[in-house]
Amino acid sequence: MQRKIFKTGHSLAVTLSRKVLEDLGVVEGDEVEIFAENGKAIIKKTQKNTQLAMPFSSRPKLGNRINRN
Repeated sequence: MQRKIFKTGHSLAVTLSRKVLEDLGVVEGDEVEIFAENGKAIIKKTQKNTQLAMPFSSRPKLGNRINRN
């Protein structure tokens, strides 16, 4: 498959066919990693990182209080 590089804004872009997107397993909104290796462009779907919820308290601990008398 041949694709043409085109200008969009201040960047250059290339489109991917539906078949290539399906083969990569990507859909709109997914993030991919793109890099060059031995003169070829490599596109990899990035793994979604699961973030853990951590409790957060903005109250200082008693030992951290400043006495301003």
